[in-house]
Amino acid sequence: MIIQDQESTPVTSTIVADADRLDFFPTYFGKYFMAGENLLYVHADRFVQNYQRGYWNFYTLSNGGFFAALDTDKEQHVVIADNYCSERMSAEAAGVTLMLFVLGRLLAARIPENESDRFIDLYHKLREFALEHAEAQAILTAID
Repeated sequence: MIIQDQESTPVTSTIVADADRLDFFPTYFGKYFMAGENLLYVHADRFVQNYQRGYWNFYTLSNGGFFAALDTDKEQHVVIADNYCSERMSAEAAGVTLMLFVLGRLLAARIPENESDRFIDLYHKLREFALEHAEAQAILTAID
């Protein structure tokens, strides 16, 4: 049997059009969309230094994943004391980090076991994107 190396296709992100923004959180979080959206903003307030709210861009991933990121070119300082993390990263990398925390928190506290497979899959799809990201090391340090 011959096993050929297959190049994997990079996971790409696409910004969600304004017309589709209202469906973003319900599409991915289902009946937990209010909890998921709230956790995103709570985690941003907790982990992003000097976070002062703002407009969030929503992204879909070519592998079926998703995330949200502040619409800014400013570097974000993410501090997660429990992980001994103090990383400066782009808004996109911070958004990926935050959404990984949101998915993990939902799985740990709110999603019944019989509904967890979809959220586990979404976590791994986003983590796949994170591993290919230019700031993968900062993201991984934050979620470690």
